[in-house]
Amino acid sequence: MLRYDKEFDPKNDVPGDPADAGRYAADDEVYVFDDDEVVLAVNVALKTGRPLLLFGPPGSGKSTLAPNVARIMGWEYHAHVVTARTEPEDLLWRFDALKRLNDAQAQRLVDDMGHYYTRGPLWRAFAAPGGKRSVVLIDEIDKADPDLPNSLLGPLGSLSFPVPWDDERSVSVPPERAPFVVITTNDERELPRPFLRRCIVSELRSPSKEHLLKVAGFHLGERYEPELAEKVAGHILDVRRTLEEPGAGPSTAEYLDALKASQQLGVVPGTPEWAALEAVTLRKRRDASEPTA
Repeated sequence: MLRYDKEFDPKNDVPGDPADAGRYAADDEVYVFDDDEVVLAVNVALKTGRPLLLFGPPGSGKSTLAPNVARIMGWEYHAHVVTARTEPEDLLWRFDALKRLNDAQAQRLVDDMGHYYTRGPLWRAFAAPGGKRSVVLIDEIDKADPDLPNSLLGPLGSLSFPVPWDDERSVSVPPERAPFVVITTNDERELPRPFLRRCIVSELRSPSKEHLLKVAGFHLGERYEPELAEKVAGHILDVRRTLEEPGAGPSTAEYLDALKASQQLGVVPGTPEWAALEAVTLRKRRDASEPTA
């Protein structure tokens, strides 16, 4: 156990029992913070005002950490999933040229240019009403053009950026209300060194059996069956052992899918029905040695 003064401390987080509401908990309602180094990384990022860059295999929880930090801290939450078409400005604003063209053709142009700009996640975080703080998730940044990571250094470093239609005005936030920015990468492309130097970096591990059981307990609540959960978790480890690529095994979400399906359909591990269920929820097309149709 690492001992230090924490701004973010998830130890007292007790998610509500989803069974009381007749449903399973969603991913943004449950995150098991059982890795002291990850909790430390969150606190270092909060105290230094730096973005937290998360590495880790698919399914290790990179995308669900941010909304759960927001939930525990009681902060606003904004997210943007990066694609190959994402431009640097998209994280700040998006200009709706088509809307303005349509208004011009219909002779109903609005004088205020702000009417034609949609605020991006960083703008909404900087200008949160009532001085409320925010968590911003920028998901899968390595899918974007290499220029995008470096383009974040300005706004995140100065906590301000110019209003796009008025260079004399800016959107800014004081350091004490700075957003907590979480950036994830699948490590598909090398990120610029200047960008890495300005991030707090943490690497998540593939979920262990113990971690999977804790997650299942929180997600299923009163529906949690320890024996079944442990058997399905064991199958996750079996699938991983058959794969050559490290970290390529089933994710936590796939584990929960298999567990819920087994429970609700009455499919018991070790039966022919379980083999078929495992194929569609856990193995899928991961085993290249199996013939494909």
